[in-house]
Amino acid sequence: MKLKSELISFVLKFLLYALVAMAAVDLICSSVYMIDADLFIKYFYSIYGFVDIVSVVLYYIIMTIYLIWVYRVHMDLNRLYLQYPRTPGSALACMMIPFYSFYGLPSTYQLIGSHYQRTAALRKTGQWIQGLSIPLLIFMIATNILNRVVARADEVSGALLFASSFISLILYVIFLTLCILVFKGLSSTHMRDADGSNVKVMDTMFEEPSNSEAAPIFLG
Repeated sequence: MKLKSELISFVLKFLLYALVAMAAVDLICSSVYMIDADLFIKYFYSIYGFVDIVSVVLYYIIMTIYLIWVYRVHMDLNRLYLQYPRTPGSALACMMIPFYSFYGLPSTYQLIGSHYQRTAALRKTGQWIQGLSIPLLIFMIATNILNRVVARADEVSGALLFASSFISLILYVIFLTLCILVFKGLSSTHMRDADGSNVKVMDTMFEEPSNSEAAPIFLG
């Protein structure tokens, strides 16, 4: 049986790679603006405008895909780990409910990381996931604050625009890294369970019959 999150993980990773690339170009443009505003307006303004529009569209698409991904990842977690403490529905609530998400978002990845660390092969993966959970929340808050400041400013300074672009890039890289690590752990656990099932089947096939099941021997 395939993982429920396999296809959606591939789509999310592809879109996040694209968003990271857009954010990197945005950072380059904002760096030029900080150094030389005239050069930015002459050569980079049109590129910056295009990247900004594409990034906004990508962001909202990714947010929708991300919620589906969270739901399907937790479907897999509940199947692979007995009595996993968070259902797909409650995981969505952790992401979507205002203020509660300040706890729900990092705790979701803390739980995933702690379960991965129970397996020796996934210990580092679990540690990385847990380690990134708090920075994810911090950079999300910082990105929201800086974006609001930029949007409300009558004249945006080069340093402010650069800081906003830099923080956004880090946030998207964290999201991408978590997506890769979470699916890596699911795939590894799924393959391990599948191999274990195959071994059990093979053992059953080659198991010697017990005395009660042995074929009768007729003496002539």
